[in-house]
Amino acid sequence: MNLQSFYIGDKHAEVTMMLGESGVYEKEGRPAVVICPGGSYMYVSDREAEPVGYEFLAKGYHVFILRYSTLGSAMRKEGNAVNRDELYQIASMVEADETLGSEFPGPLVELAETMTFIRENCHEFNVNPDKIGVIGFSAGGHLAASLGVHWNTSWLKGLTGTEPRWYKPNFQILSYPILDFMMNKSIAEERGIGDPKYMTTASRMIFGPHVTDELLDRATLAKNISKDVPPTFIWHTVADQLVFVQNSLDFAKGLEAHQIPWELHTFKSGGHGLSLATEMTGNEDRRAANWTGLMFSWLQETLKEK
Repeated sequence: MNLQSFYIGDKHAEVTMMLGESGVYEKEGRPAVVICPGGSYMYVSDREAEPVGYEFLAKGYHVFILRYSTLGSAMRKEGNAVNRDELYQIASMVEADETLGSEFPGPLVELAETMTFIRENCHEFNVNPDKIGVIGFSAGGHLAASLGVHWNTSWLKGLTGTEPRWYKPNFQILSYPILDFMMNKSIAEERGIGDPKYMTTASRMIFGPHVTDELLDRATLAKNISKDVPPTFIWHTVADQLVFVQNSLDFAKGLEAHQIPWELHTFKSGGHGLSLATEMTGNEDRRAANWTGLMFSWLQETLKEK
């Protein structure tokens, strides 16, 4: 395996490349996936990064892990190691006029630039340019789906300065994704669960100090589904009490309305942030752990058609 890292964009996003050994897919090029870990747009979870990457690597994929710009990745770049609780404390004290890089659509531009980088170098990396997709977890699921619904929009093209075909995802995999922040907040309030202080801090990370109607509309992803959305695999747990399963149900309904190929798996048990749902990634749930086998089976069928 060839392991390399580099920074991308004008903030503090870092891409880690996990490139498999040559000898497989030599003629047509390997499929590739960009992993967007979760972390409330406050940090980037390591549990949803390399452990997931090794699963894809074992299946013959080249892997690109995007640690997009967040408060945590900024501190990581500066060499300051802090834990999650410390980050919450720091995030609650961020000045209103300070730009962190996590604000929408900053990470989306970084993801588009990462996809463009892969396609521009597809021959060097032995990547099939028609088999490049994204997988995201939680907030990273929001990021991945943002590219899925917005890749062909004029406003994103204006921000990237690049033709959309360079960063078009050929598939997307959404793992317990938050896709509608306002709906998720409403459910939490109705059920009397969730930490209002956390909700406020998380909102600051993605929307900045002021949430405009245009920003909220673009970040509410089910509203933006069109015929251009790529084939989509989604999995979630009903027991998730942080990002509610309604996010995935509503998104799947929108995909069906636009006749986008999709597959959705919901599992009864398992809290938020399962990653692989194995002992290795910290939160084990044997039934939910089946999502990886279901996903790779779906990918095999989906990519065979390309």
